[in-house]
Amino acid sequence: MSFPAIVVRVDRLTLGKLIGAFVKVRPRLEAVAQARTGSRATAEDLIQDVWLKLENTRFDGEVENPGGFITQVANTTVAGHLRKERRRAEIDAEVCGLLWDSIDEASPERVLIGREKLCSVCAALDELPPKTRRIFLMNRIEQIPHRRIAETLGISEEAVYYHIRRALERLAELRDELAD
Repeated sequence: MSFPAIVVRVDRLTLGKLIGAFVKVRPRLEAVAQARTGSRATAEDLIQDVWLKLENTRFDGEVENPGGFITQVANTTVAGHLRKERRRAEIDAEVCGLLWDSIDEASPERVLIGREKLCSVCAALDELPPKTRRIFLMNRIEQIPHRRIAETLGISEEAVYYHIRRALERLAELRDELAD
């Protein structure tokens, strides 16, 4: 879930206090984010996102505890990222379950069945609306992250998620049809 940017900027005094507090707590926030995500690069990106959220938020009054406020925004940002990653892993597992059965020996019969299933998957993907199919293939085949797809197509990350979910629902229907 991404937060909408609020157009009104913070006043200079509040922004100055936030900059000072952010500089002080940033190393600790990055360390915590790295520990939670397991990736230094991801942690750095998330802390940068924290700054962008702070910079684009309207404050009604003064922030009494800038360090605590920034820490809370960072915790929320990291938790949101981890939620998205968990959901992506679930979706990836679902796709793997749709496309690949457990590995057995490759008998001619299994090869034929596999080819028929692949043709069915391709046909199901071809039936999807072009935008949904494009987004699904960008994410699942080209492994382009939701954020980059959203930026490329000029849509929200939620819209990207919707299109991928729509494609997965169709593939789940196909899986059920093939199981019968």
